[in-house]
Amino acid sequence: MAHAATIASPAPEKVAITLYRDGDGPFQALGDWERQQAKEKGLILVTETRTVDLPAGRHVIRFDGVAEGLIPQSAAVEGLPGKAVERNYDYALLSPGTLVERSLGQPIKVTRTNRKTGRQQTVDATLLQGPDGLMVRTAEGVEALGCSGGPERLILDHVPDGLTDKPSLSTVVDVPAPTRAKLTVSYLALGVNWQADYVARIHPDGKRLDLTGWLTLVNSGGSQFADAPTQAVAGRLAREPVAVERGEAKRIDRACWPMDTTHHGHPAEPPPPPPPPAPMLAMPPLANARRSDVEEIMVTGSRAKLAEQSNLGDYKLYTLPEPVTLNPRQTKQVAFLDQKDVAFQRLYVVEINAWNTLNDAFLTPAVTLRLENKAAAGLGKPLPSGALSAIETVEGRPTFAGEQKVRDVAIGEPLDLVIGQAMDVLIRPRLVEDHKLTKGRVRRVYEVDLSNAKTIPVTVELRQNPNLPSFKVVAEPQKHDIRQGQVAWRVTVPASQASTFRYAIEYGG
Repeated sequence: MAHAATIASPAPEKVAITLYRDGDGPFQALGDWERQQAKEKGLILVTETRTVDLPAGRHVIRFDGVAEGLIPQSAAVEGLPGKAVERNYDYALLSPGTLVERSLGQPIKVTRTNRKTGRQQTVDATLLQGPDGLMVRTAEGVEALGCSGGPERLILDHVPDGLTDKPSLSTVVDVPAPTRAKLTVSYLALGVNWQADYVARIHPDGKRLDLTGWLTLVNSGGSQFADAPTQAVAGRLAREPVAVERGEAKRIDRACWPMDTTHHGHPAEPPPPPPPPAPMLAMPPLANARRSDVEEIMVTGSRAKLAEQSNLGDYKLYTLPEPVTLNPRQTKQVAFLDQKDVAFQRLYVVEINAWNTLNDAFLTPAVTLRLENKAAAGLGKPLPSGALSAIETVEGRPTFAGEQKVRDVAIGEPLDLVIGQAMDVLIRPRLVEDHKLTKGRVRRVYEVDLSNAKTIPVTVELRQNPNLPSFKVVAEPQKHDIRQGQVAWRVTVPASQASTFRYAIEYGG
C-alpha cells in the first residue's frame, strides 16, 4: 500500500441522476426547519462515466468531484481491469473552518496592521484553541485572536494534510497490464429531493379545469450535476436512516476581551459563553435578501416536451425530456403534465358526528373539487404526491382559490381537492330523536338544515362517520354510498334556498 501511486480522475465525463423522494412534503406545507430537513433528506442515485489510463501495478484511483453527501457503502465501480483491494471516501473539504481546525497547534504567521500608521507587521505564532475561543502564542505571550486593537489576518504556508477542495472517492486496484479503462462509478447521495407541484386553472363554467404539473427538483447541497439525463421515481421506498459524514468542521469560537490581551492584563470577568447555533431560517423575501442568501430558482419546460412516465416495478418513473443542469443550492422545475378540459365536480363537504349535532350551530363546509383520474374525464395519468394550487377566473382576472397537499393518485382513483371553506353555504346538523331499543340498541334521528345563499345551485355532501358498534342506516330519503370510509349523501340545494335532510341510524347491541 505504501508504494501505490495515485491516479486522479478530475471529473466525470458524463453524469446521469435518478431522484427519490424523501421527507413528508410538500415543502410549502412544512415549517421553516421541517422544509429544510425535507430538502436535505432527499436521496439521489448518481451514475458517472470516467476514463482513466492505468499502468500495470497497484494504484490508487481517485475520483474527484463526487457529490456531497455520498453514502460510501453504496458506491460501486464497474469496469476495473483488476481486483479492487480497498475503497475510501475523503470528505474533509477545504473551508475556513476546516483550515483553522487542522492548523491548531501548528506554526503559522499573524499579520497585523497598525490603525494609525497603516504599517503591517508579521510575526511567527502558534494557533491555539482555548475554552472560549481561538488564541495565538507569539514571542510576546498568549493572546486572544482578533483582540490586538487593529486588523489582523492569519497566514498559513500550506494546506493541512487530508483537506481537499472537492469530495473524492478512491479505490485501490491491482492492474495486471497497462490499459485505458472506461469506468462506471455509481453511488447514492443525500441532499437532492423532489416533489410534484400542480396548478389547476378552473374554467369560468365551473365544471372543467386545466391541470399543469411540474417536477420540482431541489439541490440543497454544494454539488453540480451538469447536463445530466434525469429521472424521478414516485413512491415511498423502505429505507433505514443512514448517518453520512459531510466533512463539517468542529465549531471554532473566537471570543475577545475588549481591547485587551493576556500579556497586558486580564479582564475582570471571563467572556460569556458563545451563543447556541441559530436555527435554520426560511429564505428571506427576494426584495430584502442579499444575493448570497437566495437559492437560485429556475423554471424550464415546454408544452411540446413533457416528462415521460413509465413503470418501475411498484413505482412510477418519470424521465425528463432533456438533460438537466442542476446547480448547487438550486431549485428547478420541469413540466411533466399538461391536461386540458379535466372534468370535476364542486362539492360542499361536511362531516356529521356526535359533537357537532349537540351545539345547534351552523357549520361551514369544505369547498371540494372532486376529480376522477380517468381518461374519460380528461385525466387518466399517475399523479405523484405534492402540492396543488387552484386558480379561478373572476371578471376576467385569475384569482388564487386555495392550495392543498396531494397524495399519490393511481389511474382510476378519485381525487378530492379541498381548496377552502364556504362562506355562502351553511350546514346545521341536529339530533332530533334518541331512543333506546331492546338488546342495547340505540336509534338516532338527525335533521340537517342546508342553506344556500349563492345565486347558483350547489351540491352538498353530508358524511356520517360509522365508527359506532354495529352501525346501520335504517332510514334515508335517498340511497347513500361510501366515501373515504364514511357514509355519504349528495344533496342539491337550489340557489338562494334552504332545505332539510332527515335520516336515522342504529347502533350498539
